[in-house]
Amino acid sequence: MQTSMQIPTRRSPSWRRPSAIATTAAVTMLGLGMAAAPASASTYDWSVSCSQVTVDITGYNAQVVQIVKVTADGKELGTELTFRDDLHHTYPIPSHTKPLSIRLVVSPGSEDGQAVDETRTSPVCGWESASPTPSSPAGATTATATTEPTSTASSGTPSDASSTLSSPSPSSYISAPPLAETGASSSTPLIAGTAGAVVLAGAALLVVTRRRRSAQG
Repeated sequence: MQTSMQIPTRRSPSWRRPSAIATTAAVTMLGLGMAAAPASASTYDWSVSCSQVTVDITGYNAQVVQIVKVTADGKELGTELTFRDDLHHTYPIPSHTKPLSIRLVVSPGSEDGQAVDETRTSPVCGWESASPTPSSPAGATTATATTEPTSTASSGTPSDASSTLSSPSPSSYISAPPLAETGASSSTPLIAGTAGAVVLAGAALLVVTRRRRSAQG
């Protein structure tokens, strides 16, 4: 009579199942942590001029909302802004006659974000050009004084020197020789009669001479 032998089946140890569950849970938690963490460290940069405020913020947690607020002497510039990971914005500053205190406040939505609370000063626009330069008024006065004689000479207006040169001086009348007399005097008829007699005598002498020569020939 043959007896059948039963081979016992091998069962996996009971400790393997809890280990697999723990490994799965750890991987799940690690994945959630990496999704919630920011991709890079948060950074910010901002500048202030006389007319505007420029804000550049990067690297914040994109899963939450951050708040940015900019004020000038306690008054808000524009409206309160919100962002997630990055923000690049320019705030215009109204014209002012005295320096303004500009304050930047960044409120992160999570502990891994960087909180910011800084204050800077906005100067008055054009305060350097408005201040007078000591050397400029003197230079302008000197230029005007030097150009006045040139403009007068080129305008053609007679000056005192030209009138003095063109007008005759009293000494010229004294040193000039007297003019010859052109009027008639009491001896003029006598001189004219004598001259006429001489002319007639000469003519008569010439006629007599010619007759003698013709008679001899």
